[in-house]
Amino acid sequence: MSKELKSALFAVLLIAVSYYFGSVCERVGQSYALILSPSRQILGLAIRFLLAVGAVALTAGLVAALVRPLWACFLIFALSALAMLLGWELAASSGALTAAYFIASLFYAQGIAGELDNRLSFSVRPIWHVQPILLMALVIVACGSFYFGYAAEINREGFSIPPFLVEMVMGKVEEEVTKVLPEVGGEAAIAMFREQLEEALEEMGKEVGRLLPEAIRDASMAKFRGQLERALDEVEREAGKRLQAADKEAIMARFREQFEEALTELVKEAIRPYERWIPLVFAISIFVSLVTITRLLSWIPILALRGIFPLLTALGVTKIVIETRQVKRLTLG
Repeated sequence: MSKELKSALFAVLLIAVSYYFGSVCERVGQSYALILSPSRQILGLAIRFLLAVGAVALTAGLVAALVRPLWACFLIFALSALAMLLGWELAASSGALTAAYFIASLFYAQGIAGELDNRLSFSVRPIWHVQPILLMALVIVACGSFYFGYAAEINREGFSIPPFLVEMVMGKVEEEVTKVLPEVGGEAAIAMFREQLEEALEEMGKEVGRLLPEAIRDASMAKFRGQLERALDEVEREAGKRLQAADKEAIMARFREQFEEALTELVKEAIRPYERWIPLVFAISIFVSLVTITRLLSWIPILALRGIFPLLTALGVTKIVIETRQVKRLTLG
């Protein structure tokens, strides 16, 4: 098998896994709701992402170490960037991110080639030294996909509170309301219940209200109080008689629906001036997490390459070549 054919085989492998990585990025860009609401489903997406990153790191290491001349190596990485774009989507945002990957891959390939040329014997250590450049680029591409997807969704629909945050807040509210909900009806018991609940919810409203711009603070808080009063009126009417367990559940379900609507609207008012920054904040948070994870797992592609290179030599795909070089040094005459 000729060198050109072997190089083409490695090129096909890198192009194929780059296309797969692009498809994973497309999924990441469309799964912002899933990412913002942790569940078992996100585990599958995380596994696919890590597999794609590992596959790209592995095949890129083979290409950077074995394909020569260097311009041919650069050409293969250019084709892999194009494949990544095709597996993702033909858009300006994805094009910019794949271009960033391509530029990083050039530094990656140049760094590996330079270190290998300066070594007396072949080793995967140069790949280990330069690999963080490639991994960082891949993480940036994935986080960029999330950012652009989430930003487009907010532009279309506006910001919505992640469901798990709503559930967490409402769970605490229900717990407190259940504690003060009277077991026995009567005007005195109901009045005490309403007074205690109003104090707690008013304090919560003030905390959220501090986040609102001054121009809309009074109107938003007035709207929130009006919705809250309607919810409390409803609870007061329902709680006028002796309460049984089943009655409590019905009252809490109705109160939850009305209070959740009021609180969600208030939070949206608080967040609206800063909506455009929300995707960036989440993208940075995800970036930090993924960088940490990829660093912890970066030894896996290197370990695989340690086994693959001897195997390729045993199969006759590669061979050990001994070279002699003339070195010019400056010494005292």
